[in-house]
Amino acid sequence: MEEQKKIDIPEVVYQGDDKKLKERVSRFKTGSFRIAVFTVVGFVMGAYSRTYTSIGFFPVKLILAVPYKISEAVYVSVIGTDAAQLQIVPFGSMGWHWFLTEFFPHSLLATFLAETVTTVLMGGAIYGALAYFTGDKRVFTMQRFVRFAAVWCAIILVSIGAAYLVNAKAVRDNENLRGTPQFMVFNSRGSGSRLEGQLVTEYFYSGLEEGNIARDNEEELPLEILFNDTRVCACRVNHEKQYVATEQGRTYHISAEFAQIIRQYEEEGVFPPDIYDGEAAEGVEASVEAIGGIAQ
Repeated sequence: MEEQKKIDIPEVVYQGDDKKLKERVSRFKTGSFRIAVFTVVGFVMGAYSRTYTSIGFFPVKLILAVPYKISEAVYVSVIGTDAAQLQIVPFGSMGWHWFLTEFFPHSLLATFLAETVTTVLMGGAIYGALAYFTGDKRVFTMQRFVRFAAVWCAIILVSIGAAYLVNAKAVRDNENLRGTPQFMVFNSRGSGSRLEGQLVTEYFYSGLEEGNIARDNEEELPLEILFNDTRVCACRVNHEKQYVATEQGRTYHISAEFAQIIRQYEEEGVFPPDIYDGEAAEGVEASVEAIGGIAQ
């Protein structure tokens, strides 16, 4: 057997300065902690950014408003939402609605993603970037900042995309009249009352059937429907021809019982007393009285 040859590995002596390396590592740790603190502060500022209108001291108002106004600009001005398409139904002199925002009035969850989640992320990105730019340039280079900014942009874009997807699903569900409904019924005189209950829901869905119904717009009355406490659909209802029309114009036949409820409220300003029973009746009557008091 041939004798195995030995491999000579040259010895390399580190000629660097340990002191400089340790100093660089120390600066990186300190700077990273500083960025983390600024980011958390940005999250908090973003969470309270909507309250800027209640702040009287202008410098504080300006600083606090930045995350919200940027988020608002993205949703309202740059991309746009369907808030402008929602027809506002007057209620006396108060303009009462389930909820109405400049972001996504059809979906409370989409509005939360836009107004709160995206704004919080905006605050974290802004204040984190501020800490990055004011850090040690020898450690936190522009190349690293580009990666830092790219990650934040990706996170914010995901939250924005999620808001639009949630709203799109809400609009689709509204158009199909899916969910547990509560109604805000309006008459031609501009007053309205809240209507809910198991029997009302049964009346609404019992004869509900989509069809190509010729609409009579002059005889239609506003009808807001709150589904599952999270989605709003601003509909129109015609008790004579017994149909309800969605925001996008889909028409559904409604039962004679539900049409009669709408008819009685239009003619007499009250709902039939026999559609409620027990605790449900007390709760709804209290709601109607409270809303009536606001209208007056």
